[in-house]
Amino acid sequence: MMHEKMCGVHKIGAALVVVGAINWGLIGLLQWNLVEAVLGTGTVTRVVYILVGLAGIAMLGMCKCSGCKK
Repeated sequence: MMHEKMCGVHKIGAALVVVGAINWGLIGLLQWNLVEAVLGTGTVTRVVYILVGLAGIAMLGMCKCSGCKK
């Protein structure tokens, strides 16, 4: 997934995808939600979930923007 040269948007997206994957792994294995443990429940947590989802969608097309070099 990680290329030597990625634009900043895709670096952030990749980091969010990793956070999401770790969080889902912890939910599945331990029934423990890391994002809620760190941020609590509410709007901020919901925004993080939305950003992780959008990052996952962005990573599907990895990477066709002009800022990334393959």
